[in-house]
This record gives sequence, structure tokens and C-alpha cells, in this order.
Amino acid sequence: MKLETTTEKINPQELTESRLQLHYAVQYIAATSAALAESLPDDSHTSFGWSSVLEAFVGSAIQADQPFQVALEPVSLTLILIDQHNDAIASLPLHGKTMLEGLNWLQQQVYKLGADASKIVFLDYPPNDFPDHPLARGASFDASQTLALRELTNYYITTDWLLQAIVTTNENASAIHIWPHHLDIAMLITLPGTKNGHPLTVGVGLSPGDTSYPEPYWYVSPYPYPDTTNFPTLDGQAFWHTQYWVGAVLKSSQLVANANPERQQQVATFLDSALKASTTLLKPEYVMR
Repeated sequence: MKLETTTEKINPQELTESRLQLHYAVQYIAATSAALAESLPDDSHTSFGWSSVLEAFVGSAIQADQPFQVALEPVSLTLILIDQHNDAIASLPLHGKTMLEGLNWLQQQVYKLGADASKIVFLDYPPNDFPDHPLARGASFDASQTLALRELTNYYITTDWLLQAIVTTNENASAIHIWPHHLDIAMLITLPGTKNGHPLTVGVGLSPGDTSYPEPYWYVSPYPYPDTTNFPTLDGQAFWHTQYWVGAVLKSSQLVANANPERQQQVATFLDSALKASTTLLKPEYVMR
């Protein structure tokens, strides 16, 4: 698996508009799962994963007269309903459609499959904690920035592959989830012990960009947050983020300009060093009291 990039160089900080288009498009997956999938205490039923077979994001399985899942092909922003064999039941390119038009289409298709589509509504997020965009006020989707959407998709593909490698070698690792709230792809490693009633955990993932950094970045975050100014050194040109949250960070703009294998190796090296450093920081002498 290579960290693919497009032939035409795209500045990671210029991916913002396509990232917002994608962020709104995946809300159809989350809305359907929240309404119709089996509810889970950690809300992971509203998350979704990457399917290398379909080259799409795929949500939870929905039980109906005809069982289905909602998927999104991210490069073209195409909404797809698939059956148990991963075959398409119906699809809708979102380009040129509003959020409401997409929802009406989705509800109509779900009704045909024998589920109560009236339950499907967009999720509410805390105020000021979800990116604003004209799509929220009736604008239409724009999938014309194909290169940028493909670049974003490649970040998810690569990160999913790297996280899968961690999961297979760590029995305390959670499943990999792509969360609709912040659009990050992440997993959680639970360590032995607790601090003030909180389990010791290390979150590992990729954000496509947010208020912390307006570009894709990888992070490894120990929790409870360690109280230290003497952070371990990180590999891969990474650094420690300490404002509002604590974690090791590697921004996409810091990737080497070499061929793709070197870029992927840089990310893998960062994740390995950051995991080791975060585990050390969760020892009792480091954890914030």
C-alpha cells in the first residue's frame, strides 16, 4: 500500500473546500445508521469504515425487508445503497444536489427496501463544533474538484492500511472508525490501569483538517493528558501539540517531497515513535493530577 498522491501537486492547505464537501456528504451515512442501525453505547453505529472492495465509505448494516448499507464514493461524491453482496441497489451523484434533495432521495429508496425512512434525520452536533458551510443553507454539492477529493481519499486509504497493521499486532486496540462529527479515521488503544477513574488510552488517527490545523494531519494522543514539559523526541519531523489537547502531530505539509514509499514510511515511523512515547507518558509520574 502506497501513500498515493495526484500527478498535479495540491497544497494540503488547499483541500479545505473539498474536505467540507466530503464532511457534509457522509452525513447521509451517519443519519441512516443513527436512525435504523442497532444502537451502540459509544455511538460507533453512526461511524463508518473504508471498503477497499467498493473504494467507498460504508456505514452500518441496516436490517429491513431487504437489508442494506449506505455508502459514499468520495471522489465523485456518489451516494450508494448496497445489498449484502456489496452490489449497488441504487445510487445518486450528489453533485448539483442540495442536502435536502439528497435526503429526500435517500428516504424514498429506504422506503422501497422496507425500513421506516421517516426516522432518518441529520444528526445534531454541539454548537460551533461542526464546520459551517453554504451546504447547510441550501447550497448544492460540488464534486468538480476531483483531484482534491482523490487526494483526500488517498489519505484515508493509507491511514486505514496503517491502522489495520496496528490492530493486528495489538490486542488492546479497538476497531477502526471514521467518525461523522469530525471526519477523522481513528482507533483507540486501552492500556492497563486507570487514573482518577479514567482508563488509560492512546488515540491514533488522521484528521482531514480542523480548527487545530487546516490540513490533513496524523495524531497520537495519550489520555489522561500528561502533565509534562519534557516530551519525548518524535521521529518523522513530528511535534507535540499542547493547546486544548495533548498529542503527537505530523502534518501532511511536513511529508518529505520524495517518492510515495518514503512518505508512507515517514508516517509509519511517526506512528511507531508516537505510540511508544505516549505509552511512556501515561506512566503515573507523567499523568496530570
